[in-house]
Amino acid sequence: MRGRMGRGIDNIARIRGIASTAFVACALGACQSVGPVTSVGPATSDRPAVSDPSDEVHLSEGIKAELDAAIHDQLRARNLPSVAVSISVPGEDGYDRVVGTADLATGRARELADPFRIASNTKTFVGLAILQLEDEGRLATTDAISTWFPGFPDAETITVENLLRMRSGIPDPYDAEWLQRYYDDPLLEQTAADTIDLGAARMDGSQPPDTETRYTNVNFVMLASIVEMTTGQPIQTAIDELIVQPLGLTGTVYPTGTELPGDLHGYGWDATTGAFDDKTILNPEAPGGAGAMISTIADLKTYVRALCTGQLLQPETHAHQLDSQALAGAPPFVSYGEGIGIFGPMCGHTGTIMGFSTDMFYLSAIDATLIVSVNRLDVDDQSQSTPLTLALTKIAFPDLVEW
Repeated sequence: MRGRMGRGIDNIARIRGIASTAFVACALGACQSVGPVTSVGPATSDRPAVSDPSDEVHLSEGIKAELDAAIHDQLRARNLPSVAVSISVPGEDGYDRVVGTADLATGRARELADPFRIASNTKTFVGLAILQLEDEGRLATTDAISTWFPGFPDAETITVENLLRMRSGIPDPYDAEWLQRYYDDPLLEQTAADTIDLGAARMDGSQPPDTETRYTNVNFVMLASIVEMTTGQPIQTAIDELIVQPLGLTGTVYPTGTELPGDLHGYGWDATTGAFDDKTILNPEAPGGAGAMISTIADLKTYVRALCTGQLLQPETHAHQLDSQALAGAPPFVSYGEGIGIFGPMCGHTGTIMGFSTDMFYLSAIDATLIVSVNRLDVDDQSQSTPLTLALTKIAFPDLVEW
């Protein structure tokens, strides 16, 4: 559940500069066959030769064929149970594709409307809620976290903004050992208070705040708790009232139960058995504000555009939200703002959690959205969606992306 920009960034660092369909071969040597691509909507004309990206045709018939080929290549090469992709560009027929199986036990095909776990994309909801509360005058991002966590080490010097920007210096308790424990016991009982205590216990010798931008999940567990203490509501209710309802999202929830609505299953590969483990059921309280939420392709398209255009924020607040700093260990085109990621020309986030890997991005230059969802994530927490995102954006937006 490091489930996040970081693992996507790791993939970017390895894959950058490689041709869009020449990605990693199936390391496990057990790639299964894939079904037909489900297409939604007619194709458009071929891409004209133009210098202004806003005038270019990004989703012509030929480009869609290339996108289809890239999806098939990734599905086979990475042994993915299923992939769902949606790309929208104003003035063009959209590109919606669903490939593969939602339930390996029954063979049920995946559908575009299937809900899935969005993992660290949750952070953007929590971060946005914090900024909305700032706009309402109920907190300030300059506030020290001692307001809410008086006993936390260095609480007088760590601010809400430090948490939002991944610059708190708090070591992350969600390490490889924790990931293995959660993978083995998806119903692991761990509250937000437990997670915060684990972070506090690691503070000896930690970096001072505002020293380095380093991806840390516990920051957003703490931010979710701040939302709860500020509003007097559970984080589920606060996000629903602040974001989900105003945007008219119908398939987005911060769950309290272990089930995933619908028939889509999430899987992790077990190299010892040579088979997939079903990882659909899990306790969302363990990742909490760092990765608990569930959504759909349609909702994320609406949401990522609203997020990246500041639809729910005051203009000055939104400008600060997008003001980003280089993320430690990432390529130079990757940076982090206030609960939001910047990948070159794209704004959004990535997320990984057991069984699911999801990328959501918005390209402001052409008002385009891209959502990629894969129902596989192994215990190594390596993103299964980001390599495909890199491939698809290189095909559809070659003059905009930097990889």
